[in-house]
Amino acid sequence: MACRYSLYNAGNVFLFFLFLPLNVYIMKFVQLKNTLIGRFSIFEPYHEMTHFISTRIGGYSRGPYESLNLGYGTDDDADTVTRNRLLLAEDLGIPLDWFVFPRQTHSNHVYRVVEGDRGLGSMDRQTAIPDTDALVTHVRHTCIVVQVADCVPVLLFDPVQRVIAVVHAGWRGTASAIVAETVRAMQHHYGSRPADILAAIGPSIQGCCYQVGEDVYQAFVSWDNTREKIFQYRNHQLLLDLVAANQLLLLNLGVDARNIATTDYCTRCNPGYFFSSRYGKGNTGRFIAGMMLW
Repeated sequence: MACRYSLYNAGNVFLFFLFLPLNVYIMKFVQLKNTLIGRFSIFEPYHEMTHFISTRIGGYSRGPYESLNLGYGTDDDADTVTRNRLLLAEDLGIPLDWFVFPRQTHSNHVYRVVEGDRGLGSMDRQTAIPDTDALVTHVRHTCIVVQVADCVPVLLFDPVQRVIAVVHAGWRGTASAIVAETVRAMQHHYGSRPADILAAIGPSIQGCCYQVGEDVYQAFVSWDNTREKIFQYRNHQLLLDLVAANQLLLLNLGVDARNIATTDYCTRCNPGYFFSSRYGKGNTGRFIAGMMLW
């Protein structure tokens, strides 16, 4: 799966070189007062909910974390990360103490956020919800987020039951079907139907760049014949398409293909806009994907 986007910044003008298949929704970039975010067109009609994908543009961090690093779990200065979070929250018009962060472990654990959880992990890593890689809620004024830097962020919205969910899906989480576990949590706790769910799969490392080893291939052994749809060999390298894998998980649960938005922004190919662990050889910041019900 080749990258279909390349981005260049010419002064204050963003140039998009776009080769877009018809079944891919646009993720539009929006310049806020200080920061640049992405938003998916699939969610535009629903004013009761807001969502965003942060970029690395507009913050205070320096070096490999330049500039809007939002992750405490890095070697960046914690006070600077807090300043970055406050800056983004101000731009979004959402108080930082409405945010909820998980402490991600590449698990398939889903946590149901209740009103008393508001603010957990927003100002430090210690209070983040432990051992969790997906959050689901129907509580208003509670911004649930996940952090990424190559892994796949997935945003889920059920406009019928007014339920939102955010998912961090690396190869381990994808192999253990975390996005499917999240949809099941929406069904179990809130009565969501997969046919009503809208999904957006955000910027991540794409199949063009995600070289993996045999151990990763074997981790998907339970996927049987489906495994051949998400792995390919190219120039003697084994490549994994995490976006396609998560699409398949959603489709197999009954989410309508017309309700799944994807983007081909590859984090590895666009390190000026998104943090990428592969590009930074493990030394990089984190951007976040978030959702909130008004």
